[in-house]
Amino acid sequence: MQASGRPHAARVAASGALVLAVVLLAGCASPDATFEAAVGQGVAAIETARLVVDQELDGRTFPTTALATLGDARRELVDATDQVAETDAAAPAEAETRTEVLDALDAALDAVNAARDALASGVGSLEAVVPQLDAAADGLTALEPTVDATGDAAGSDG
Repeated sequence: MQASGRPHAARVAASGALVLAVVLLAGCASPDATFEAAVGQGVAAIETARLVVDQELDGRTFPTTALATLGDARRELVDATDQVAETDAAAPAEAETRTEVLDALDAALDAVNAARDALASGVGSLEAVVPQLDAAADGLTALEPTVDATGDAAGSDG
């Protein structure tokens, strides 16, 4: 029985080392990479929300499906917001970019919440949410060159 315990202990130790390596590598991600990933995640979430609202307005989806999809979009936006909010800025430009990204993600989250409220409980209307979703998508899309340029300037040799 002791012999079979050693391979198990080795697997546990190897698994622990792998988890530690992943945690350490995740902590080393640059703010610029975090901002770029969060903006991309936000754009995908808000575009998904916009698509499902269009489908709901056209009667091409079930309300339960639309609600579930909007819930997924909201979770993606919350995850992206958390990642950015937990990122420390090493320079004033990074702090400014973090604020811009958080503001854009917040606007997108507000728009998705408004769509869910309209669909789930009739608070507002889906038609009225469409311009809010569009504005949120535009705000996030407008940040893409900023976060791409920030990352390129900081970490690219050529």
